[in-house]
Amino acid sequence: MPNVLITGAGGGLGLEFVCQYRAAGWQVIAPTRSDMDVTDANSINAFVQRLGPMPIDLLINNAGLRNPAPEASTFGALTRTAMEETFACNIIGPALVTQALLPLLRLGQSSKIVILSSRLGSLAAGDGKNSGGGGASYYAYRISKTAVNQLARCLALDLVEENMICALLDPGWVRTKMGGETATVSPQNSVTRMRAIIEALRPEDNGRFIALDGQTVPW
Repeated sequence: MPNVLITGAGGGLGLEFVCQYRAAGWQVIAPTRSDMDVTDANSINAFVQRLGPMPIDLLINNAGLRNPAPEASTFGALTRTAMEETFACNIIGPALVTQALLPLLRLGQSSKIVILSSRLGSLAAGDGKNSGGGGASYYAYRISKTAVNQLARCLALDLVEENMICALLDPGWVRTKMGGETATVSPQNSVTRMRAIIEALRPEDNGRFIALDGQTVPW
C-alpha cells in the first residue's frame, strides 16, 4: 500500500485528494493546520518526527493561500504583513515541508514530489491577466507562485540523482473557496485529472509545469 502525504487537507482540493486516494487504496497522511502548520518549522518538524520511519511515496504540497484582501492583492494597498503571510504559506511552506520529509521520501519507492502552482504565476502565459480575464491583481499570490515554480526546478535538479521526480501542477480554475463559485472546473474533475498526471510522471517530467490537459505550461 503506497503512502501519500497531502498538505492543506482540510478542504477544497486537499480534501478531494484525500477522498480519491483513500478510495484508490492508498494510505493517506492528511495533516490539517492544527496538526502541522506549514508556516512554522517547529510544527513541521514535530509532525514529521511523530510519523517515525514511514516511507512516503508521494508528497503533494497543496496548502496555499491566495488572500484576495487589498493589502495582498492590489498595488497601492500592499502591506508587508499581508505579503509575508502569503509567501510563508505558498513558498516557504513547501520548501520546509519537503526538506523535513526528505528522509521519508528517500525510504519510498521512486518517490514523487508534487507542488500545486498556478498559471497566474507564469511569466509567459496569460499576459498578466486573471483567470476571469481581468487585469493584474493578486500580487502576492502571483509572485509566490512564480517563486514556488523556481523551488520545484531547484528540487528537480537536486533530487534527480536520487531517482525522485518533482513536478508542478496547475489545477485549473477550480470551484473551491479560493477559486470561487464561478470557476470552470469542479474539485472532483481537477483532482481526477491531476491524479492521472501524477501516476504517469516519468523521469523526463522532472521539473515540468503541467496543465490539466497534460501540456507543459510556459513560465
